[in-house]
Amino acid sequence: MKSVTFYFDFLSPYSYLAWTWLRDNHELIRQKSHFFIKPVTLAPLIKANETKGPAEIPSKREYLMKDCLRFASLHSIPFTPPPALPFNSLYALRVSLFECCAKDQVKVIDGLYREAWEHGHDLGNPEVVEKVLNQLGLPGAQWIERVGDKDLRKALKSATKEAIEAGVFGLPSFLVDNGEERELFWGNDSISFLKLYLEDRDPLKTSPYKEQYKKFQDSYLELS
Repeated sequence: MKSVTFYFDFLSPYSYLAWTWLRDNHELIRQKSHFFIKPVTLAPLIKANETKGPAEIPSKREYLMKDCLRFASLHSIPFTPPPALPFNSLYALRVSLFECCAKDQVKVIDGLYREAWEHGHDLGNPEVVEKVLNQLGLPGAQWIERVGDKDLRKALKSATKEAIEAGVFGLPSFLVDNGEERELFWGNDSISFLKLYLEDRDPLKTSPYKEQYKKFQDSYLELS
């Protein structure tokens, strides 16, 4: 059976938009694959690939926000950005690790996403994160106290390193592994291709697109 891993950071508005689809479909994905949700830190991904984050490029930052607002409007998704971007997402990321919230992971991530991108509140404030956890009936103060623990810091770094080694270069990303090959789907707009891949209807598996991709790979190898 395939495995599907969803990598995200609460900083990423596209990750939020992807999450609004995923929270309604994760059970369906679980029926077709082993499914994992892994919070990661965006900054090391950017550094590892020697690129810049969208917030560092004014024109890209402007385009990104317009694009997200257009998508949210067309799909009737509540979208209210946090008061400051970027914000410190470490508290939210660490409490949303499976190592912290276990069976409540989907509920925790959804609550935090809604707080940040639906209600426009600052997840960089530990009091905001604690409030969300308390509202979900979880031990907010206790979990916030844990965010500095070695095991959670190590788990987040390990997930980020795993993503980098798997070739993840941006968020959100879905990594599909069937044992023989890995396929990466990057961005909210790649979800339609992810669905086709999971249904064994990937366009790259058909002619002539399969041959065109092989030619591209061969020419790239020659150039390198």
